[in-house]
Amino acid sequence: MSETPKISLITITKNEQALIGQCLRSAWFCAEKIVVDSFSDDRTVEIARAAGAQVFQHEFTNYVTQKQMALDRATGDWVLLMDADEQATHDLGEEILRTISGPEAIDGYRIRRILYHLGHYYPHGIYPDTPVRLFRRQRGHIGGRDPHDKVVVAGGVGRLSAPILHFSYRDIADHVATINRFSTRAALEQQPTLFTPVKMIANPIWRFFNFYILRGGFRDGGRGLYAAMAAAFYVFLKYAKMYERRIRDAHPR
Repeated sequence: MSETPKISLITITKNEQALIGQCLRSAWFCAEKIVVDSFSDDRTVEIARAAGAQVFQHEFTNYVTQKQMALDRATGDWVLLMDADEQATHDLGEEILRTISGPEAIDGYRIRRILYHLGHYYPHGIYPDTPVRLFRRQRGHIGGRDPHDKVVVAGGVGRLSAPILHFSYRDIADHVATINRFSTRAALEQQPTLFTPVKMIANPIWRFFNFYILRGGFRDGGRGLYAAMAAAFYVFLKYAKMYERRIRDAHPR
């Protein structure tokens, strides 16, 4: 039997003491664990090192650059990217080991993420989230546009069956804070136009319809309604902040 290829887990952190330990421990199948930390002032670094991670510290730049820094420090044949608020299921670990040890392994794999929020898992259509998270180190890099990074693979991409669990928000207040932070970064990545006010109305309506009707959010009752409203609110805030910038540029003080 051939030797199992080495897997490196990479993640980035900033004050993630509540979740980083579980994230790292869930990656029991990874021989190397790399954490790039943005100078946390809680116990994140201590917990990460206790869980066997190599911790490197660098002031936060953006999500794309920060995760590429983690990737640059990995030495494994394969890389698994997880955020600090994510956990690999045991079935996923076993599936990854089987897949990369086989002769038909390709260059990258999408992994389904299941969000846990408001005491509820969202396993179906409302969050059809299957990003590329496992890839050959020499065949991938971190791309995308901040804050929505993505793994770019130079080669074939398949899909695994077992999921990653995503424990993204502590409560609604934390979710709103995340929406505010991410919408600010997203708005800075785009230039406002004459159509920005129109998009500030039309795009949130489409997002709500997409989440609640097309993706079946109504099947999740009140939680589905909340998810659709929150998704629409994120889009509204992004274009509202772009519109605000357009006004400021037209009327500088």
